[in-house]
Amino acid sequence: MFFLAIRQLISRPQQTFLTFFGILLGTAGYVVFSGMMLGFQEYITDQLVNNDAQIRISPRDEVLKEESFKGVFFPDSTVHWIKPPSGKTDSTQLTNVNGWFLKLEQDERVEAYAPQLNRQLIFKYGKQTLPGKLYGIDPTRQLRVTTIGNYVEKGNLRDLDRGGDVIFVGAGLLEKLGAESGDTIQVVSTNGTVSNVKVAGVIRVGNRLIDESSVYASLRTVQRITQANGIISEIVIRLKDVSQAAEVATEWSFFTKDKVQSWDQAYESILSVFKTQNIVRDTTTFTIILVVAFGIYNVLNMVVNHKKREIAILRSIGFDENDTIRLFIIQGLLLGFVGAILGLLVGAAACYALDGYPIGGTSKSGPAMMNVMKISWNYQIYLNAFLLSVVTSGIAAYIPARAASKLSPVEIIRGSA
Repeated sequence: MFFLAIRQLISRPQQTFLTFFGILLGTAGYVVFSGMMLGFQEYITDQLVNNDAQIRISPRDEVLKEESFKGVFFPDSTVHWIKPPSGKTDSTQLTNVNGWFLKLEQDERVEAYAPQLNRQLIFKYGKQTLPGKLYGIDPTRQLRVTTIGNYVEKGNLRDLDRGGDVIFVGAGLLEKLGAESGDTIQVVSTNGTVSNVKVAGVIRVGNRLIDESSVYASLRTVQRITQANGIISEIVIRLKDVSQAAEVATEWSFFTKDKVQSWDQAYESILSVFKTQNIVRDTTTFTIILVVAFGIYNVLNMVVNHKKREIAILRSIGFDENDTIRLFIIQGLLLGFVGAILGLLVGAAACYALDGYPIGGTSKSGPAMMNVMKISWNYQIYLNAFLLSVVTSGIAAYIPARAASKLSPVEIIRGSA
């Protein structure tokens, strides 16, 4: 049966080759397209998960309503508002820092956490004045929660804890100020207080928005500069299992007034873009597979039409309907199997060539966040490509196989006589 199926395919080499080539290109196209899209998604997800907190606890901004003041004024009387309250309260510190520290220490799901005090301030050097965000951190704890240490261009982030008013400045902000590592910069707080700090290091993340606005100092330094002794504005957390981030954040938010948000909740809009990309990928895959299926159907349909006499002879010597169906399905699966295997090899070779290919240049603000092509080597891509090609080939072969099984040997021989 197997050798007979091969002989029938070889008897029409041009159609067989074109169908085989279509399967090969379809499989390779799926591998390359999926590798590129999933590689981009994996890179961005890694940036979001590792470069920032997996869970962030911050003060909640409350929108003012009539219920916000219930019991505050005249608790034993009914209050009628001439103009209902509006706006919101901008809280700048957590409600129960010590309580959070105790809870995080006892929760086995937490791998590490770090306190922060973040403030928007003004930075001056010479005649240049620029706004920026000053992050007060505990370097030892921060390095366990995020990968900020990987982006230190000059200096050692742990130097922030060695005393003295020193800062690590984003490369873009430092260049705009016209300063260099080792220079002294002035920091102007919201109440007009001016503090002198020394640039001990440079951080270059590759994201212009971060590099042109971020400054890091020790927690104690920021508390002193902003006159906020003992105040913590955020706690950033890393979990042992990042997939539990949303579940844990939702659980914690039930017993606190603070805002508890996981990374996937914070970047929901970006993840929705990933869903759109997956829809585009699936649609493209369906189109490719549909074209491949039509190619297989056309080839086997022509084989049925041109091999009616041979089919009649096979039926006459004992082939039944099921044998005929098997014959053509073997041909379809054979095309799909060989085409899929070679398609996977071609796709993998193309992915290897594209992985690390330069796609972005450098600017005065430093390198782009993603300046080379990222390719995913997830085995699921190759497994899906193989199964789609083989299964589609089998299904596409069944229709002409079914038609061939219905042919009557007597009518075929009589019609060709």
